[in-house]
This record gives sequence, C-alpha cells and structure tokens, in this order.
Amino acid sequence: MKELQEFGSEFKIVGQLLDSEQISSLQRTEEWYTIRRGKFTGSNMKLLMGCGRASSKMPWTTNDKIVDFGATAEKYIYGVGGERTTGCYSMQIDSKQMQYGRMNEIILINKLLKDNIISNYEAKSFELFYKNAGASVDGLCVFKNEEMCLEVKCTVSWDGHYERMYEEQVDQTHCDFWQMQAEMMAAGTDKCLYVVAYPMTIEKYKYQIVNASKIHQKAIMQRCQIADEAIKLWNTHSYTDSLKIACQNFKFD
Repeated sequence: MKELQEFGSEFKIVGQLLDSEQISSLQRTEEWYTIRRGKFTGSNMKLLMGCGRASSKMPWTTNDKIVDFGATAEKYIYGVGGERTTGCYSMQIDSKQMQYGRMNEIILINKLLKDNIISNYEAKSFELFYKNAGASVDGLCVFKNEEMCLEVKCTVSWDGHYERMYEEQVDQTHCDFWQMQAEMMAAGTDKCLYVVAYPMTIEKYKYQIVNASKIHQKAIMQRCQIADEAIKLWNTHSYTDSLKIACQNFKFD
C-alpha cells in the first residue's frame, strides 16, 4: 500500500487527515535538531536516569538514588554539556530503522485518525518542560473523550515490538518509560496514548495508556537540575568532581 508519496523533499499523505503544517512539525528538520542541542531530551531521558549498581533497587523517592548517577548518565551529561559549552555538535546518526520510523509515524497517525481511534489531533514539535530539557511529543489527541499526548512507534522487527509491547503495563524498566514521562511533562498531560505498529506495517498496531508518574517526573526534574549545576562547574573543577559537588549541594524538597 502506497500511502506516502514523495515530491522533492516534501511528503504528502494520500487522502490525508493531517495538514501540511502538521506533517512538517513531525519531520526531523535542521531546525528541530538545532533547538535540541545542548538540552536534555525525552528520547534520551533513560540515559540521564541511569543509576549505579548500589541504588538499582532503591525507589525513586530515595535521595541516595537521585544522586547516584550511573556511567550512562555521566556519559550523556558529558555530551549534552559539551554541546552547550563548546558549540560543537555531534553528527546526527540516521539509520534505516530511524528513517523508516520517521516516515511511517506520519502515516500511522493518519491511520489512527481514519480508524477513529483518535480525534482532535494537534501536532507538536520539541517542547520544553525545563529551561534546558524538553521532549518531542508526537502530538496531542483525544482518545475516548480524554485529551492526552501521543507517542507512536513503527517497529522493523519482532524484537523491537517485544521490547515495547510484551509487558501489559509500562513501568520504569520499559525502554520508552522515561521518554513518555518527559513527553507528558512537556505536553502538560496526565496520560499518553502509546501506539506501536507491528513490524514493517502500519495496518496493524497495538496501543495502551501510560499514566503520568509524579514520583518519576520529579526525579527527572531533579536530575536535570543537578546535571545543569554540574556543567556550570566544569570551568573550575574536573568533570567527575563537578557532578559530585552538584549532588552534594543539591537541596531536596
């Protein structure tokens, strides 16, 4: 089925319910990459929330867990801080899987509208929830008379589908949990409609509702604030010492 036609660099959905402005906002333009530079992003939030082994089983209400940044978190902070402080940016990796997802997410949203799964769709781009952190929400929509944000995934393998839909409930161990929590913060909603298409098709899909978790969203905000303070200390301290000092000085509520 050819629902997507390419005209130069523009995409048009045949029989579309999305207008050209909505389609444009869903595409990853140079402007989109630019506004994300030097910021913590929803798609990488699981990296920022990585913990060390000592606190792996602690709840996120524990201060010790908040300040126990794992190696993946430190590496991510280094990259974001490097962009912010030097103006030098990493090359954007654009794999075939990413290209497939980016193109077909537009078609999938259109199909959700056609199938009357959602209504009142409003396209969104990168939205800030904190001065140096934001998320790229796939849009706002109405699902069963409730407004919520929308996150769609177009998978290319059953491994990818398993990773996202095997468990009936999305919790903090899920690969997209932290991304959706950040997206709900950016969109100002309490729920997210999470739609995952079957591999290499948008004709079949599964969906579920993910609820906002105030505990985990608070943890996201705290980590963003600590990481920001650490980056500010780079001029006078080593990278590792900067993070240690920022953790020690952080004022918990």
